[in-house]
Amino acid sequence: MDKPRLRPGARKDPEVAAAEWLFQDGAGTSSTQPPGPVIPAGPVEGFELADAPDLARAPGVGDAASSPTSAAGAASETARTGSRAPERHPASRMTLEPSPGVLQAWTRAAEWGPTLLVLGSWSAAMLLLIYFSLGAEAYGLATMLFVAGCVVAAILSYPILITLERPVRVTPEQAARDYFAALSHHLPHHRRMWLLLSARGRVSPCFASYEGFKKYWNTRLVQLRQGHAGPLSPLVFVVSDFRADKSAGRTEIDGKFTVNVFVRGRRSEGPIAKLTVERSFTRGPDNMWYLDDGTLSDPPKPQRASRPDA
Repeated sequence: MDKPRLRPGARKDPEVAAAEWLFQDGAGTSSTQPPGPVIPAGPVEGFELADAPDLARAPGVGDAASSPTSAAGAASETARTGSRAPERHPASRMTLEPSPGVLQAWTRAAEWGPTLLVLGSWSAAMLLLIYFSLGAEAYGLATMLFVAGCVVAAILSYPILITLERPVRVTPEQAARDYFAALSHHLPHHRRMWLLLSARGRVSPCFASYEGFKKYWNTRLVQLRQGHAGPLSPLVFVVSDFRADKSAGRTEIDGKFTVNVFVRGRRSEGPIAKLTVERSFTRGPDNMWYLDDGTLSDPPKPQRASRPDA
């Protein structure tokens, strides 16, 4: 049976048009939607990159699909950047390296430490005795112990009272002044003098230890007082006429100066000794200067004029 033909321009029945649409080729159909990637309806497996910049990659393509050239380049770049040591920024200020000739720098703890230990032990002993005296209701004895303890504590703290000022030794001249100024007391502060010496200054033919150093200076002070002052009269040491090169940028330097020795209270009479001293100085780890010699030579003896032969 022949199919009925439709006249040109005649409208097709909707049901027939829908059936014909099923037999048409999909490639020839036109769509009003813009072309784009086809998104599957089911779940899609993807790959995540750790510590990498976001890159556009096609869906469904893994790391194994990357080219060998790009993988080798990325590996070499990682090896190059990973093995590189972190850059060190240069210091903003240039500092001088301290000389190894100074083994112990001056500190307040090193200077006052032994005195504070003795003072603390004495105070603890006095407080213990006062406590037992008060417990036994011996109030008079407790008062006497308190007064005696305060007097002895004041005497024991004498080395601290005479060294309240810090020895600032930015120049070698200041180092020489502070060293000899520690002698200008009723009881010289040997501890400060010892701390202001370098390693070479602590060893000499006259001494080789701190105890020997104290013994040397006690004997030396007796010699200087002989014929000029009594054993209890303190001497005053004044450094003058200091001559040396500029110390900026150096760790060791030589200097020459004069040490004038006076009797306290009689400085108007003039010095009892005037000694010309040549010393070398060493810069320490605290950028302060230290003496390389802690002794003081004897003044030259005046030569007697020879008598003419009769």
